Amino acid sequence: MKYAEIVVTLAACLLLVAGICKKAPPERQWQRGYFEPIGGRPFALATGLEVAHMYGADDAIPSSELPLDLLMRNITSKRINASFPAGLVFKPAGPDHEDYQYMMILQSFVLSVPANSETTLFVPTYCCNEELDEPDEDESYQFSIQVDERELNELIDLVRGKRLEGDTAVTLAQDALFEITDGNGLTDSTRTKLQNLP
Repeated sequence: MKYAEIVVTLAACLLLVAGICKKAPPERQWQRGYFEPIGGRPFALATGLEVAHMYGADDAIPSSELPLDLLMRNITSKRINASFPAGLVFKPAGPDHEDYQYMMILQSFVLSVPANSETTLFVPTYCCNEELDEPDEDESYQFSIQVDERELNELIDLVRGKRLEGDTAVTLAQDALFEITDGNGLTDSTRTKLQNLP
């Protein structure tokens, strides 16, 4: 092999390795039992949408035991269709925010808000801090970041396209999230159960 060919081959290998390293999600930067959104991808609402309020909902929904009650306002003259990405974190923002859990969606959430109007949405969120208070109507929430972390990304990949509805599936997903945030990591048993969800 000629010198020029060797140089080209080495350069291609370096670019490949750099690409792989760049795509690999980082390891967690938070201590187990004390989850907080660190790093990740910034999130911004679609232009024309505003949050009127966001609190813990009074009741469960089929896809979440503890959803957030979000009143979304469209300030434009056209309907806005948007989505929240899987892994989006919601942070407590009230006076007692340190007592409340961070919340997260595990699957993409699609929404549509008619022109010049307000729409109530129940966002299917999951708890991230087992020892802290659950969201309620007294605690406001706001958008944080979309997580980008190896263990959480694995969970999001495992439930992608799955039917997260009903007590069994929702409880399994919540248990899996707690294994990552408050336990020792996702267990093989839970991983298998998630893979077997319809």
